[in-house]
Formats: sequence, C-alpha cells, structure tokens
Amino acid sequence: MSSISLPRIIGQQLWQQKVAMVLLVACIVSALAIVHFAHLNRQLITAQDKMYQQRDQLDIEWRNLLLEQRSLSEHSRVEDIARHRLNMIRPSGAQDITVTMP
Repeated sequence: MSSISLPRIIGQQLWQQKVAMVLLVACIVSALAIVHFAHLNRQLITAQDKMYQQRDQLDIEWRNLLLEQRSLSEHSRVEDIARHRLNMIRPSGAQDITVTMP
C-alpha cells in the first residue's frame, strides 16, 4: 500500500484549485479596473482638450476686445467725435479757465 492518503490528496487538489480560482478572479478584477480607469482617463483628456479650446477662444476674444478698446479710445477719434458730432472746439488761450481749490 502507498503511504499517501486519499484525504490528503483531495485536500491538496482543492487547495490548488482555490488558489487558481483566487488568482483568476484577481486577474479579471484587475483587467476590469484597467479598462475602467483607461475610460476615465480618456474622458478627462477629452474634457481637458475642450477646456483648452475654450481658453484659446476666450483669449482670442480678449485680444480683439483690447484692440477695439484701443481704437475707440484713440485720441484722434475722440477729438473727431467732439468736433463733428458735439460741435465742440478747442479753446484758445484767452478762453482757458483755471479752477483752484482753497
């Protein structure tokens, strides 16, 4: 007769199957986690790209507004509006009035 007992062989095979099942479940869980986080990463990259596009669009709009502000506040334009639309004239030296505070 052999010195190996049947219960011991069954116990060893069950233990080996349990370890294999745990490792299989761990592999499946890690694969699903990788897929999930890769999907989240892609979503975040897409959102970041949209934010960069929005930032660039706002930057272009800001530059255009600065150019418009500079052109509207240009001295010659203000003087032209004062002369033609408001019929204003530049005072001569005798018409200057100085206001002083006590």
